[in-house]
Order: sequence, then C-alpha cells, then structure tokens
Amino acid sequence: AGENENSKNGEVVDNEEDLSEYSADGEVLYKTLWKLKDCAGPAQDGDDVTMIMKYYGLRANGTHGQMEHTLTTKIGKGEAIQSVGDGLFRMCLGEKRRLSIPPHVINRYREILPGYLAGDNTTIDVEMIIINKMSLHKSVSGLVMAMLEPVQDEFCSRTVIVGDTLYVEYEGTLEDGTVFDSSTLSG
Repeated sequence: AGENENSKNGEVVDNEEDLSEYSADGEVLYKTLWKLKDCAGPAQDGDDVTMIMKYYGLRANGTHGQMEHTLTTKIGKGEAIQSVGDGLFRMCLGEKRRLSIPPHVINRYREILPGYLAGDNTTIDVEMIIINKMSLHKSVSGLVMAMLEPVQDEFCSRTVIVGDTLYVEYEGTLEDGTVFDSSTLSG
C-alpha cells in the first residue's frame, strides 16, 4: 500500500491506506464512499457529466496540499476522462468514490489538476453531480435531491404559487442505506 501524506496543524502526517477495500478499474483503484440507494445513471461512454474532484497530494513546488475542482466533460474513449480505466466506470448520480492513482497514470489528470504532481499514491475523491440532464442538489441541512427528469418550460402550464399543495414522493435514508421514512411506506 502507498502512503498518503496529509497536512495536519502544520505537520505532515503519514496515513497508510488499506487498499484491500478497493476495486480495480484498469490501473486505477477505487472504492465507493457513498451512493444513493437507487442508482440514477450510471454514467456511460458519451455522457456529459459534471464531477467535483478533491485532490490530496503534492504540488509542483513539493509542498503538500489539496484542491477542489469542478469538471464538466464528456466521458469515454478519446476524452480527457475515460469511463473505463479511470475509476469512474458506471458511477451513479450522487456517488462518491476515492481513486488511488499510480504515478505513471497521473498524466491523464494533468489538465484538470494543473500545478500538481503524483506522489507514491495520489488520492482523488470524486462526486458525480450531473449525468446528462440528471442533477444532484444538496441543501445546507444535508438534504440530497436527485432531479431525474427536468421539465421543459413548454410543458408547464403554470408554476407553483403560494398556497398550492404539492405532493412529493420521497424516501429518507441514512448514509448506510437504512430507510428511516418513505412516502410509499407511510401511505
């Protein structure tokens, strides 16, 4: 297993990552950190996607650091991000994965991580927030909503106004997938 060095209170701390929990996608290892109970998607070759990528590792100047980058791209063969071999194959809307990338593969990520170099074990956390027209929305309270079928303006005869009654189907789950409330269970 490689070392992931993080800065904590000005000190460099070595954290040994247990790679036995990871799956292989080409030369990239990944593990799912979180995903919705029902997979919306998954992302496939040719899909337009938006991902939040958080990088932990070495900067070009040799100092330790982290960065967050939102990337919108098409995935697939010949694109900057390929679906197969980049740890992103069949990622669901809202899914979070941790990628462990070997140094000789990091060059594929250079255009989205400018000014950063690969260490022994480069770690990138990825969250899929848009796949084509499907999008994920989060409130400050932690509520996560997946919009699977956006409605085009031409199909709306009117918009919601104060006093309207709305009926919403929902399912509340804990991070481990346990359902704690559901509109279909409560009638």
